Amino acid sequence: MKTKHKIRFTIGLTPEQASRLDELNRSRNRKGDTTSRAEMVREAVALYLQQQGDLVGSRKAITKNLEAKIDALDAKVNGVVERLNTFIEMLRRRREGG
Repeated sequence: MKTKHKIRFTIGLTPEQASRLDELNRSRNRKGDTTSRAEMVREAVALYLQQQGDLVGSRKAITKNLEAKIDALDAKVNGVVERLNTFIEMLRRRREGG
């Protein structure tokens, strides 16, 4: 069952791009994966969009957000560790009578 695509537009490819696209298509067809130029372009656009950090919901944006949260958590953990070490040192000094 083919998906109906409601939005259509035309793009221009360089001869090298078209040739490489056709080469990839032939390679996939030889492997039994029948596809079309349009399907490959849709796949390429989908992959491109997933890599855009400024596009909400893209893998890159999600990764950036997650990395920021991990960095913030790391900073908090480091702060707690520093306070804990200070506290331990204070207890050690008290124990030693200093």
